[in-house]
Amino acid sequence: MFWGFGRGAMRRMRKLAHLPLAAVVAIAILFIFVVPAWAGSGNTAVFTIGKNSYVLNGNTVVMDVAPYIKEGRTFLPLRFAANAVGVADDNVLWDAATGKVTVIKGDRVVQFTIGSNVMLLNGAEVAMDVVPEVVAGRTMLPIHWLACALGVTIEWDPGSQSVVVRVPDETGRREPLPADNEQEGTLGEPAADYKSIVKEFEWRDKQGNEWTWQVPIPEELYQYYSSQLRIHELLLKEYQEQLHNLQQQVEELQRYLDFWYQQCRILPGDSYYEAWQKYQTYMSAYYEAQRNLERIWSEYLELQRLYREAEYRQMLDGYVPYVTEEKNSELVRDLAEVLAAEAPQTPRERIEFAAAFVQGAIPYVSEEGEYPRYPVETLVDGGDCEDKSILLAAILRAMGYRTALLVFDGDPGHMAVGVECPDCWGSYYQKDGVKYFYLETTDFGWSIGKVPPEYRGKSALVYVVP
Repeated sequence: MFWGFGRGAMRRMRKLAHLPLAAVVAIAILFIFVVPAWAGSGNTAVFTIGKNSYVLNGNTVVMDVAPYIKEGRTFLPLRFAANAVGVADDNVLWDAATGKVTVIKGDRVVQFTIGSNVMLLNGAEVAMDVVPEVVAGRTMLPIHWLACALGVTIEWDPGSQSVVVRVPDETGRREPLPADNEQEGTLGEPAADYKSIVKEFEWRDKQGNEWTWQVPIPEELYQYYSSQLRIHELLLKEYQEQLHNLQQQVEELQRYLDFWYQQCRILPGDSYYEAWQKYQTYMSAYYEAQRNLERIWSEYLELQRLYREAEYRQMLDGYVPYVTEEKNSELVRDLAEVLAAEAPQTPRERIEFAAAFVQGAIPYVSEEGEYPRYPVETLVDGGDCEDKSILLAAILRAMGYRTALLVFDGDPGHMAVGVECPDCWGSYYQKDGVKYFYLETTDFGWSIGKVPPEYRGKSALVYVVP
């Protein structure tokens, strides 16, 4: 990771209402996950890094290869890893000719290929950050990705350097751990020691179910982005710095000419030859200064052109770069995966489920001037309409929806999210043949396609998020 903090997993989201909790498959990077304990007769396997045996439901099983950590992921021997997640030997297939491993569990078929970072889950490609490999004649798999594909919970105990794999029983019923026995861990990889800002979000979805979600956010990530200039400020700063540099060059030329003027002053007692020599020296310096001045003027005109182009690009992009920024996208992608795992199945319900989180859990905070926030900042501090819209657009984008930012002129102006939704109805804004349905973020209760009265019938700029 670029910022130097480790990967973890997200605290599981729990319903406070009496409805049952859906299974969460959290591919988590940057968060800490409080793992529930499985009740009933489900398997529990404990693997220790560097140890060639593991414990399965209290019984010790000897392996011929020990688990190890590589590139931040825990690797386990294929068959032992499969057994740990509840897969029988008959459902583990190895094709030596192609180097392909197939693991079958229920209605899920997972395929790995040695040396490839592409995992197939029921035929769909999933990009991994590591590749399976063969060590000492044994196929080694990253348990993180196998567990995610099969919906199995993993804990990491940094003290004992061990991975705990928990497989649910047939009922899938879970009991929370006691408060004094909470386990912090990751999906199959060691958690780094980093400071976090723990945010507890509470909100209500459209069906009236109440949710709570505790998310520790890496403090270093937050501090970095909260200290950065905004994109428009950075653009202006770079322009002013380059302009100042050109101004300094002009002043240096002026000092250069002043120096040679003083050196080449023709005095009353100078001979004709001495006067001619001084004149020639000064004019040589003068012409050199002129050439440099023409160069500076040319650079100034080029700087003006580049700045206008940058301003135009910024005008075309709007706030889209805040939605797509790389490190924030990693963070948002993990939020979206957990939200998607809990959300209903229809596109409209899934979109409104994610929207309810931003509408209800993220406080609306008004601010002076133009200061758009990155998603990590909004998660910690809250934000106004533009900040919450940036966050929601990023989440929906990570969930696989085409999104846009809808910007309304005025004093003050307003921003909302546009999202493509095949089975939705209501108000939408069209761009390049795509209908982006209006979605308000400022407060709870706004449905997709419903526009606040003050913006009904008004035109909006549509900034499509790539």
